[in-house]
Amino acid sequence: MATTAAPRLLRTWAAGLGTLLLTSVSWTWPQAGAQEPVTTAKLDLDAAIRLGLERQPALAAARASLAAAYSGNQAVSNLPRTARVVSRDIPIRLQQSCLGVTIAAAGLEQAEWETRYAVRRTYYSVQYARLQYAVVKDAVSQIEDAYKKAKELVDAGDPKIKVTTIDRDNLKIAKAVLSMKEAEARIGIEKAKAALREALGVGLDFPLDVVVEPLPPLAPAPNKDELIGQALAKRAELQQALAMNQVTELEITAQSRTWFRLESKTFAAGGDIHARPIPQGVANGEYRPGAIGPEMPPFLFGNRTDRVQRASDFNDRAIAVVNKTENLIALEVEANYLKWLEAAQNVQNLTPLPKEARSVAERVKERFDMGNASGEEYLRARTQVNQLEALLNQWSFEHALALAALERVTAGGYHPPAAK
Repeated sequence: MATTAAPRLLRTWAAGLGTLLLTSVSWTWPQAGAQEPVTTAKLDLDAAIRLGLERQPALAAARASLAAAYSGNQAVSNLPRTARVVSRDIPIRLQQSCLGVTIAAAGLEQAEWETRYAVRRTYYSVQYARLQYAVVKDAVSQIEDAYKKAKELVDAGDPKIKVTTIDRDNLKIAKAVLSMKEAEARIGIEKAKAALREALGVGLDFPLDVVVEPLPPLAPAPNKDELIGQALAKRAELQQALAMNQVTELEITAQSRTWFRLESKTFAAGGDIHARPIPQGVANGEYRPGAIGPEMPPFLFGNRTDRVQRASDFNDRAIAVVNKTENLIALEVEANYLKWLEAAQNVQNLTPLPKEARSVAERVKERFDMGNASGEEYLRARTQVNQLEALLNQWSFEHALALAALERVTAGGYHPPAAK
């Protein structure tokens, strides 16, 4: 029985640990940047977020868009008085350009929160990868000691001991498998750091040195309705959608002021005023409804009545965009709240189990060292310890990601607790 059960146990143990090892982390390799090497102290989370807000190219792009929107507003403001006589819609275009600045500013705010989330998530990924590496490294050490003891007991040739050559060989195989997992875990740390570099917006030459600290502790349960209220009050996507609705409302007025044209420009012809929608929908295993965006062609054709009607139709769409954005924000908050709730419950349930499993494994190890327990018994006990430690790390990581997501979806209305 031991001859067939032990290899099966070893396969189960290796597969279980391998599945739990570094799961739920998406790695993104960074591109080499043009930054010069800098000297920096060890980065904690707050320092990493500050660095990301300073160096992330996506924020530089959002700031440039805001500057362009402001320049466009200045261009309309600087038009001579005679232009207002020739084009009666110029005052409306000025109001629309001001709203364009508002939309661009909200876009920058949105980019800042996305950067904060990316840095926080990848920072937590580094800490999680380190935790899983520690689990594997400890497992390697424990199996190495057990293999040496099994070899010693077998070589002694005492017929009363339960440890056999099969136990010795299985422990040797387990040690080899774990050595590969240890290398995989070590590389996982470097991959996590690479993802953090990209989130920070720094190049490969940046001396990234991340402090070692635990993942965030269990947080007091937030109020879901308060989270939704905070998100609806603070999310830049909704601010953009509301401003865009104002822009399309003004387009109706602008078209009503041009009487004798059969072709009239809209605000879309003179500037890139647009609201960034919530990300597109997903239906490949996980269902997530998609957003809708506003529309406006650069020209409207027809007589005044027809042009006004068409502008009104596009405004109706902009109203629908606002309503859809509100619904999606509420859904996003609720979904991330439920993810936090699941992770928090699992962390709470798992927290005492590794200690209990280690106590069992220590008792089995004592019997094993005396030759009164087989290698199969010891492997089973150690497997339980390693799997529970890795599982607790995984759900602690999921809990940390849920906290980071709650901060993002509420635009800072909720702030994750600091690691202790």
